[in-house]
Amino acid sequence: MTAHTDTAAQAVDPVTLWGQVIEGFQSTNKNLHREVAAAHALNAAEAEALLRLTRTPHQRMPMAELARQVAFSTGGFTKVADRLTKRGLVQRAPCPEDRRVVYLELTAEGRATAEKVRDLVAETMTATFVDVLGPERAVVVAQAMADLHRSGLDRA
Repeated sequence: MTAHTDTAAQAVDPVTLWGQVIEGFQSTNKNLHREVAAAHALNAAEAEALLRLTRTPHQRMPMAELARQVAFSTGGFTKVADRLTKRGLVQRAPCPEDRRVVYLELTAEGRATAEKVRDLVAETMTATFVDVLGPERAVVVAQAMADLHRSGLDRA
Protein backbone atom coordinates (compact mmCIF):
# COMPACT_ATOMS: atom_id res chain seq x y z
CA MET A 1 0.00 0.00 0.00
CA THR A 2 1.11 3.51 -0.65
CA ALA A 3 0.99 6.30 1.90
CA HIS A 4 -2.04 7.71 0.07
CA THR A 5 -4.02 4.45 0.24
CA ASP A 6 -3.01 3.91 3.87
CA THR A 7 -4.43 7.32 4.79
CA ALA A 8 -7.54 6.77 2.67
CA ALA A 9 -8.17 3.37 4.27
CA GLN A 10 -7.83 4.82 7.77
CA ALA A 11 -10.29 7.64 6.99
CA VAL A 12 -12.99 5.31 5.63
CA ASP A 13 -16.04 4.68 7.79
CA PRO A 14 -16.68 0.90 7.77
CA VAL A 15 -20.40 1.43 8.39
CA THR A 16 -20.67 3.63 5.29
CA LEU A 17 -18.62 1.17 3.24
CA TRP A 18 -20.78 -1.75 4.30
CA GLY A 19 -23.92 0.26 3.60
CA GLN A 20 -22.69 0.90 0.06
CA VAL A 21 -21.99 -2.81 -0.44
CA ILE A 22 -25.48 -3.72 0.79
CA GLU A 23 -27.20 -1.03 -1.28
CA GLY A 24 -25.33 -2.07 -4.43
CA PHE A 25 -26.11 -5.73 -3.84
CA GLN A 26 -29.78 -5.11 -3.04
CA SER A 27 -30.47 -2.96 -6.09
CA THR A 28 -28.67 -5.39 -8.41
CA ASN A 29 -30.32 -8.42 -6.82
CA LYS A 30 -33.78 -6.80 -6.93
CA ASN A 31 -33.35 -6.13 -10.65
CA LEU A 32 -32.22 -9.71 -11.23
CA HIS A 33 -35.18 -11.23 -9.39
CA ARG A 34 -37.61 -8.92 -11.18
CA GLU A 35 -36.23 -10.17 -14.52
CA VAL A 36 -36.45 -13.84 -13.47
CA ALA A 37 -39.98 -13.42 -12.09
CA ALA A 38 -41.16 -11.68 -15.27
CA ALA A 39 -39.65 -14.29 -17.59
CA HIS A 40 -40.24 -17.49 -15.61
CA ALA A 41 -42.75 -16.74 -12.83
CA LEU A 42 -40.24 -17.88 -10.20
CA ASN A 43 -39.47 -16.07 -6.97
CA ALA A 44 -35.90 -15.71 -5.70
CA ALA A 45 -35.92 -18.86 -3.56
CA GLU A 46 -37.45 -20.98 -6.33
CA ALA A 47 -34.92 -19.79 -8.90
CA GLU A 48 -32.01 -20.25 -6.49
CA ALA A 49 -33.15 -23.79 -5.63
CA LEU A 50 -33.30 -24.75 -9.32
CA LEU A 51 -29.86 -23.27 -10.01
CA ARG A 52 -28.31 -25.01 -7.00
CA LEU A 53 -29.78 -28.35 -8.06
CA THR A 54 -28.19 -28.02 -11.51
CA ARG A 55 -24.76 -27.80 -9.85
CA THR A 56 -25.10 -30.98 -7.78
CA PRO A 57 -24.29 -34.57 -8.70
CA HIS A 58 -27.36 -36.19 -10.24
CA GLN A 59 -29.15 -32.82 -9.93
CA ARG A 60 -30.58 -33.72 -6.54
CA MET A 61 -29.99 -32.74 -2.94
CA PRO A 62 -31.48 -33.50 0.47
CA MET A 63 -34.25 -30.97 1.09
CA ALA A 64 -32.82 -29.93 4.47
CA GLU A 65 -29.44 -29.15 2.88
CA LEU A 66 -31.03 -27.22 0.03
CA ALA A 67 -33.10 -25.24 2.55
CA ARG A 68 -29.93 -24.37 4.45
CA GLN A 69 -28.15 -23.27 1.28
CA VAL A 70 -30.97 -20.91 0.27
CA ALA A 71 -31.23 -19.63 3.87
CA PHE A 72 -34.69 -21.00 4.65
CA SER A 73 -36.01 -23.01 7.55
CA THR A 74 -36.93 -26.55 6.55
CA GLY A 75 -40.61 -25.68 7.12
CA GLY A 76 -40.39 -22.55 5.01
CA PHE A 77 -38.54 -24.38 2.26
CA THR A 78 -41.22 -27.07 2.14
CA LYS A 79 -43.54 -24.44 0.66
CA VAL A 80 -40.93 -23.57 -1.98
CA ALA A 81 -40.54 -27.27 -2.81
CA ASP A 82 -44.33 -27.69 -2.97
CA ARG A 83 -44.64 -24.87 -5.53
CA LEU A 84 -41.80 -26.25 -7.66
CA THR A 85 -43.29 -29.75 -7.47
CA LYS A 86 -46.74 -28.48 -8.45
CA ARG A 87 -45.19 -26.88 -11.54
CA GLY A 88 -43.45 -30.16 -12.44
CA LEU A 89 -39.95 -28.68 -12.07
CA VAL A 90 -38.80 -30.95 -9.23
CA GLN A 91 -39.85 -34.16 -7.57
CA ARG A 92 -39.28 -35.58 -4.13
CA ALA A 93 -37.39 -38.85 -3.82
CA PRO A 94 -36.73 -40.90 -0.68
CA CYS A 95 -33.17 -41.66 0.36
CA PRO A 96 -32.65 -45.43 0.16
CA GLU A 97 -30.13 -45.39 3.05
CA ASP A 98 -32.03 -43.13 5.46
CA ARG A 99 -35.83 -42.92 5.44
CA ARG A 100 -35.71 -39.58 7.28
CA VAL A 101 -34.00 -37.92 4.30
CA VAL A 102 -36.00 -36.70 1.32
CA TYR A 103 -34.23 -35.55 -1.82
CA LEU A 104 -35.44 -32.84 -4.13
CA GLU A 105 -34.43 -33.56 -7.72
CA LEU A 106 -34.90 -31.78 -11.01
CA THR A 107 -37.30 -33.18 -13.57
CA ALA A 108 -36.59 -32.86 -17.30
CA GLU A 109 -38.80 -29.75 -17.35
CA GLY A 110 -36.96 -28.44 -14.30
CA ARG A 111 -33.59 -28.88 -16.04
CA ALA A 112 -34.85 -27.00 -19.10
CA THR A 113 -36.26 -24.19 -16.96
CA ALA A 114 -33.11 -23.99 -14.84
CA GLU A 115 -31.01 -23.66 -18.00
CA LYS A 116 -33.19 -20.78 -19.21
CA VAL A 117 -32.97 -19.14 -15.78
CA ARG A 118 -29.19 -19.55 -15.80
CA ASP A 119 -28.97 -17.93 -19.24
CA LEU A 120 -31.13 -15.02 -18.08
CA VAL A 121 -29.06 -14.60 -14.90
CA ALA A 122 -25.86 -14.57 -16.98
CA GLU A 123 -27.31 -11.98 -19.36
CA THR A 124 -28.67 -9.80 -16.55
CA MET A 125 -25.50 -10.00 -14.45
CA THR A 126 -23.38 -9.15 -17.46
CA ALA A 127 -25.46 -6.01 -18.07
CA THR A 128 -25.91 -4.91 -14.44
CA PHE A 129 -22.67 -6.11 -12.83
CA VAL A 130 -19.82 -6.96 -15.21
CA ASP A 131 -20.52 -4.21 -17.76
CA VAL A 132 -21.05 -1.59 -15.04
CA LEU A 133 -17.87 -2.40 -13.09
CA GLY A 134 -15.77 -3.81 -15.89
CA PRO A 135 -14.51 -7.40 -15.85
CA GLU A 136 -11.48 -6.75 -13.62
CA ARG A 137 -13.42 -4.91 -10.90
CA ALA A 138 -16.26 -7.45 -11.09
CA VAL A 139 -13.75 -10.24 -10.40
CA VAL A 140 -12.28 -8.29 -7.46
CA VAL A 141 -15.77 -7.75 -5.98
CA ALA A 142 -16.68 -11.42 -6.44
CA GLN A 143 -13.41 -12.57 -4.85
CA ALA A 144 -13.88 -10.16 -1.93
CA MET A 145 -17.42 -11.42 -1.33
CA ALA A 146 -16.19 -15.04 -1.49
CA ASP A 147 -13.55 -14.15 1.11
CA LEU A 148 -16.23 -12.65 3.35
CA HIS A 149 -18.40 -15.74 2.90
CA ARG A 150 -15.55 -18.06 3.89
CA SER A 151 -14.71 -15.85 6.85
CA GLY A 152 -18.31 -16.00 8.03
CA LEU A 153 -18.35 -19.78 7.75
CA ASP A 154 -15.35 -19.93 10.05
CA ARG A 155 -17.28 -17.98 12.69
CA ALA A 156 -20.59 -19.81 12.39
